[in-house]
Amino acid sequence: MTRLKHIIVAGLFFWLSSPAAVCNATEVEALKIVATGSKLPPATVDIKQASLNLQIDLGKDVPLETYVTAHTPAGNVLQRTNLGYWVPWSGRINDLVNNFSTQKDNKINFKILKDEDLSRELFPIRIMVAYKTVAAFKFGVFELQGRISR
Repeated sequence: MTRLKHIIVAGLFFWLSSPAAVCNATEVEALKIVATGSKLPPATVDIKQASLNLQIDLGKDVPLETYVTAHTPAGNVLQRTNLGYWVPWSGRINDLVNNFSTQKDNKINFKILKDEDLSRELFPIRIMVAYKTVAAFKFGVFELQGRISR
């Protein structure tokens, strides 16, 4: 690998692990989800005051419902409601609750965490964002890592 490639890779790694990366990652690259599942970039949050939004490009899709789920290392399987509460989820698609994520300019904004204390959680947490259209259920998955801010 050339020196320039090392610098680019190191800079990208630093950027992806920085606190602002989660909010700004979608400005650099349009994230999309598909019916077979998309692997999305990992995210890192401050465990004492975790906030995380993820913006997905809809392409020509028109979502009827939106969903956010979390699978924790402790074995909890949760879904986020439209009021921001995390409640148990059976793991079945038919049991998902629409959380009414906002849409604007052909993009959907998934609100995943808002000022939540995750200091008692184990990491990584696997997050799924999804939506249902008339023709398909589309989803993407990423790992959420925690860090302690100084």
